[in-house]
Amino acid sequence: MVRVANGHAQLRTLGPVLCWAIVYADIGTSVYYVPGLLYRSVGTSAATFVLATSLAFVLLAEKYSDIAARYPGGGGVVSVAEEAFGPRMGALGGMLILVDYFLTAAISSISGFTYLATLVPLLQGFELPLAAGGLLLLGVLNWIGIRESAQVSAAIAISAFAALLLLIGVTATQIDAAAWDKVRSAATAAGRIPIADAITGYAFAWLAFSGLESLAQISPAMGPPRRRTAGLAMLLVVIAILATSPLLTALATNLLDPGTVNPDAFQSELAFAMGGTWLRVLIVVTASALLLFAANTAVVGTYHVMGALADGEFLPRPLVRRSDKFGTPHLSIALAAVVPIAVLVATNGDLASLGALYAFGLLGAFFLSSLSLDRVRITEGRTGMLFWVGVATTGLVLIAFVTNLIEKPQATLFGGTLTLAMLAYGLLHRGDVPFLRRRRGGKVTTQEAERIAAESPAAVEILTLQEALDLKPTYSPRTLVCLRGPNQRLLEEAATHVTGGGEHDVAVLFVEEVPGLFVPRDTQPSREAREVLAEAVAWLNARGLTSVPIWRLAQEAGDAIVQVALELGVSAILVGTSQRGTLWRFLRGNVLARLAMRTPREVRIVIIG
Repeated sequence: MVRVANGHAQLRTLGPVLCWAIVYADIGTSVYYVPGLLYRSVGTSAATFVLATSLAFVLLAEKYSDIAARYPGGGGVVSVAEEAFGPRMGALGGMLILVDYFLTAAISSISGFTYLATLVPLLQGFELPLAAGGLLLLGVLNWIGIRESAQVSAAIAISAFAALLLLIGVTATQIDAAAWDKVRSAATAAGRIPIADAITGYAFAWLAFSGLESLAQISPAMGPPRRRTAGLAMLLVVIAILATSPLLTALATNLLDPGTVNPDAFQSELAFAMGGTWLRVLIVVTASALLLFAANTAVVGTYHVMGALADGEFLPRPLVRRSDKFGTPHLSIALAAVVPIAVLVATNGDLASLGALYAFGLLGAFFLSSLSLDRVRITEGRTGMLFWVGVATTGLVLIAFVTNLIEKPQATLFGGTLTLAMLAYGLLHRGDVPFLRRRRGGKVTTQEAERIAAESPAAVEILTLQEALDLKPTYSPRTLVCLRGPNQRLLEEAATHVTGGGEHDVAVLFVEEVPGLFVPRDTQPSREAREVLAEAVAWLNARGLTSVPIWRLAQEAGDAIVQVALELGVSAILVGTSQRGTLWRFLRGNVLARLAMRTPREVRIVIIG
């Protein structure tokens, strides 16, 4: 919601529940495929390792909530590693997260269609091409620009979480005491497992807790106070995961016969065995939605991390150059979709192979984040009990990371080669441009991005909102004209409206929409924005009016228009009817509907057309 505080309009930020929803939409997907992966490695004792890893997960979750609170610009491992060890280690963290995101997109997409195939048998055997097609579709949708909605995340996350709790409840009423004894025995089998096998199982069980990095990535959108928001959101994540993952792993791996069911869709098979078709439909629909949403989150995360690395000159600038048509970094989005497809093809969509590859980037990023935060705390002189608990956490993650390096040679070869190749390229690229070695930072607010854009040659003839406010003593427009493209009729109506009211000044606004939760640092006014504003100003000036051309950068055009109207104190907003197609409105939202909902009553909205 737009609200006014101290005379300034402010946009809604994310509270603990919405932050939880975004993180759970990533981390919560592991319960759908990890039980099957663990079963192939450690059999019916899979839940033992999930439980054993839970303690380390809780400790690491505390550190990630601290990272999210410390770095309001986001970045996660990139930010904390850079502060602790310098930009090169920050770049290494970014490369590790890229590997993690590539595998997340691949695993989530193939898992989503694997679950659908248990409900629609006709899809069986076509999971790989469907997953590849799904990733291509996500790439296209992100190229057009998906409006990332925390409310949509919340709806999907809550639905999936509720479905899993229902599955646990139904299963609990269907099994007898003997079955419970079997589940309990398998879940507490740690003492009967050889130490070497126990360490291997512990290392692999970390897959059940992937997605922690998401909290640090959404830090720029968190509501104040950020530390409290991050802490509560992570607490909700921990509760949700511990309430479902260990128990569902134990139930699925001990109550079902893997010889007659598909281990890669254990929760669907458990739902059918315990509740019948209706419960399977519920689990499959919510699981598929959550998994495909996680794949999209990975695609979005990929091009955001690429943007941060490009800001540090570790990747070439063309990768984050934004298309004139949609304002999205099309080359980064293409890589975010194509690389996971290549991984799927290389592994033939086999989840066991994908799970083995997944461990490298995940645990590498966890270890580097944990170690870097320890170093930062030492620098700050914070070496009390919490510090030593954090050091122990780093040791636990290191054990898992080293074990996976040894036990999963394919993952080590794939992840290590890809990470080192990207890092080597980044260092060479950065070294080739000595005068650009100063790291400029990562994500920024819209106001900061606009301030930076105002300094560029492209913005010479237009104003940011702040520059327009600075001119209020000289020009005080009471009418705001909103343009998205050339609109002769709207300009004519605006001229009639302004002159009819005895006014001489008029504000002309072009909103440059940037899809996603994060704002790129180097966005400049597009050619379309400059041309539309220049033509409007020339037309209005020729009719004796003084026009104030304003360019805004925003994720929601409706919110941006309301904010400009409130800041300038206008009495009327003139907009044209939407020229956007149904797909555009679906992906980026309906500007007119949002504008009507959020504009104060005292400000008139005049729709022309």
